[in-house]
Amino acid sequence: MDRQFFLKLLSKQLYPTLRSEGFKGSGSTLRRIVGPLVHVFNVQGSKYGDQCYLNLGVHLTFLPPEGGLSVPVESIEESHCVFRQRIHPPTGAASGWAYGGSTEEAESVVELVINEWQTQGRMYFREYESYPDSFIRLVLNTEPAAVHARVGLHFARIATHLGRTEEAIGFARAGLVSVSERATSLRHDLAAVLKSLNAA
Repeated sequence: MDRQFFLKLLSKQLYPTLRSEGFKGSGSTLRRIVGPLVHVFNVQGSKYGDQCYLNLGVHLTFLPPEGGLSVPVESIEESHCVFRQRIHPPTGAASGWAYGGSTEEAESVVELVINEWQTQGRMYFREYESYPDSFIRLVLNTEPAAVHARVGLHFARIATHLGRTEEAIGFARAGLVSVSERATSLRHDLAAVLKSLNAA
């Protein structure tokens, strides 16, 4: 079986569930957009051609998309999202979802995908369920020194947008402490957050 056949099976068996939960779209990418909050479900074919990855993304429209280019909200892909995860098959995180060698095998894989959506997929998006409530909790429950500087930048920008000045400064300062001197662009962005808050 190939990617197109696998996508057709997903569109018939999984996508109705996604649409009932607010996702819209077709093909390899569906999106759920509520205010500034964007949830993305994406099917990414592997370079080997016999399997795919099921990508999940979360973005907020007031944040710059990953990659640096401006993207219309209705065109946001998982790769543009600041928060990303995958639905992993039972074989583990290092594996993709095999298309299967027959119609029966492909249908069996899609059945597994549906089961894992109900656990992994929904569980992931539940953490980023609504704006601002979910993100207030994330900001307050995340230790600035425990996250990578780039993640800290995202949290600093989110906290700024939420009016949580103290937390925004904490994330930006922690990021500057941990980030490499060679990461000049990231250092600049972290410093810009502090400058915008008169905390440079």
